[in-house]
Amino acid sequence: MILRVQRLYIIEFFQVLFILTIGMSILFGILGLSEKLAEFMKYDPSIDLLFEYGLASIPRYVLYFMPMGALLSGLFVFSLAIKRREIVAIKTSGGKMKKILSPFIAIGLLLTLFCFVLGEFVVPVTAYKVREVANEITHKGSNKTLFKEGTLYMRGKDGSIVKIALYMPEQNMSKGISIFKYKDGSMTERIDAKTAVWEGTAWRLKDIAIYSFEDGKYTVKNELVYTEIESPNIFREDVLKVEEMTIIELVRYKNRLTEAGFKNNKLSVDVSARLSYPIINLFMLLLGISLSVGGEQKGFEKIFGTKIQGAHSHAGMLSAGLGLVISVAYWLGYTFALSLGYSGAVPPIVAPWIVPVLFSLLSLYLYANIPE
Repeated sequence: MILRVQRLYIIEFFQVLFILTIGMSILFGILGLSEKLAEFMKYDPSIDLLFEYGLASIPRYVLYFMPMGALLSGLFVFSLAIKRREIVAIKTSGGKMKKILSPFIAIGLLLTLFCFVLGEFVVPVTAYKVREVANEITHKGSNKTLFKEGTLYMRGKDGSIVKIALYMPEQNMSKGISIFKYKDGSMTERIDAKTAVWEGTAWRLKDIAIYSFEDGKYTVKNELVYTEIESPNIFREDVLKVEEMTIIELVRYKNRLTEAGFKNNKLSVDVSARLSYPIINLFMLLLGISLSVGGEQKGFEKIFGTKIQGAHSHAGMLSAGLGLVISVAYWLGYTFALSLGYSGAVPPIVAPWIVPVLFSLLSLYLYANIPE
């Protein structure tokens, strides 16, 4: 009997989770597209490109909404079970609640793994696709530069090939610049500079070595104002955003900045957030289940010494409302903690874990106090 009941709850949970998560993701994908329509319509884009833009944005929203979907689905399914007196019947027949709920721990772990894979292997690709489609719609063409873990390759204004070993967009600074000039298919000159700083109209190269392959000369200069590299405003758009990089690429980029003597709190926070964010799916699911079947009554009774009437005796809109309040509280707290990490007020590696750990401890406590 218990296996059959578990199977029914699992099926119902995934049905609700799918409808909520995919539904909200599609809705926000449409809203995101509608916000860009004013910009896109003057270029008379095809329906196919608009559809491709909206479709590519959905995986990112699935990642964002999965914890809320897990929380709401757990609340909804078991609140309805309470309302239909199914939990009472199970307990009366000798069933143990934690035994019935045990498969949902495995489901929470699967959701955590799913979100990690989604965030690492799907979202970076689709986020980059969104930018590519936007460039195609606005006739900017494909990206003129290649950015990989801080290294930037691009074409100079004079047709030269420019390699920047480490580009730091926040500082408008570059390190390890190599400029290769060609004529009739042959390299004529190579310019190497240790650093370059954008001064508003041109790049100022410093500690320069110039190799001339036409006459075999080698020249050293302290500084050189160089105008043949594009303004950073031009190629900054082609630099990969955080959501377009995998965690390995983020770590390598952060390490290269650190080796160059630059501390980037934002990258450190983002790397840590990639690990902390998926884990909350498990604990949001446990929290939703615990609140719906009475875990908060016994748990809070131990703390406050008095009975507290929970939402588990109700269903429908009240469960949804409770879930939304918890989700908003989580997002506000999580965003605030990230901002503390960005500013350096909290250690960057610690900041993304503060709110997930607090919610995890709460969910585990309530789950442990689910009445049998």
